[in-house]
Amino acid sequence: MAKTAVVKASELQRASGKVLRRVAVGKEHLVVERDGYPVAVMMSYAEYEQLMRERALAWHRDLVRALGREAEQQGLTEGQLMQELEESKRRVHKERYGRARR
Repeated sequence: MAKTAVVKASELQRASGKVLRRVAVGKEHLVVERDGYPVAVMMSYAEYEQLMRERALAWHRDLVRALGREAEQQGLTEGQLMQELEESKRRVHKERYGRARR
């Protein structure tokens, strides 16, 4: 796990190259403070990408669970859901392209 350090906004302005190297190469997270208050966090781009992937997966997981609960409340089977999905896909394709999908 990356260590966390605090850097003042003025230091970031003065020595941006050095600060960026600390984040990119040193695997350090930096909390940027202005007037003693945290205003931003810096992390490597690889860590940012991983964080965004994890957030997207969590969002997808929550959506699937919510849809499952809704389908269960409506008494729909998996087969019925798949049939409705296929019908919706055909409708959207026809609306978008002017003809039904095969």
